[in-house]
Amino acid sequence: MAKAIDMTRKLFSGAHQSRVDVDTAAKVIGYAGSGGGAAASAIGALRQYGLVDGLRGDLAVSDLAMRILQPMNDQERSDAIREAALKPELFAKISNQFGGKLPSSDEPIRSFLIRAEGFSTGGADEFIGSIRDTLGSLPETSQEMNLLGDISVPPAANLPHDEPMSSPTHSQVEAVGEVMTLPLGQNCKAELRLIGDITAASYGRLIRHLELLREIALEEEV
Repeated sequence: MAKAIDMTRKLFSGAHQSRVDVDTAAKVIGYAGSGGGAAASAIGALRQYGLVDGLRGDLAVSDLAMRILQPMNDQERSDAIREAALKPELFAKISNQFGGKLPSSDEPIRSFLIRAEGFSTGGADEFIGSIRDTLGSLPETSQEMNLLGDISVPPAANLPHDEPMSSPTHSQVEAVGEVMTLPLGQNCKAELRLIGDITAASYGRLIRHLELLREIALEEEV
């Protein structure tokens, strides 16, 4: 992804946010034209990451890219890079499959790609290299946070002032059978007990279960 950001920076330097034809864009980012396979792949990558907008015949640097290239602050840039990293649909699928964090071993990812997505072994290995390169280019704070992009959490400002939300540390929840009490709002608390080996994937599955319960509750409130 670092290469895609660099190409977008060149495009912005040469054309700012003006809409240009694909051939011109290819030349600005360093190719002889848009006719070659390498140029087409490069432009395709910029589209997949959401770094450019436009139809197939033209394009322009996107607002998402501007939050990376000209951010108001470091947090905005970090958030924008994370958003772009998960733009490709399959990247998001991988993130969801493994609870928002890639396994240290390639084997479970390779198996998922071959069995669930129909990849060949060589294609799976190439894709794994691509996604690891992409996530490796994220700022450190973004690498450490949950990469699931579809989980919405109510802001702390919506909680009553006399019931601040506290977050337990990982070491606190490692104790087998320990019950945590979590304030959720006025007259509402949750008791959570985690038993067994607790991993990042476990947390991801728990989040998805809770999100499902939230959707059911929303449907019942209608």
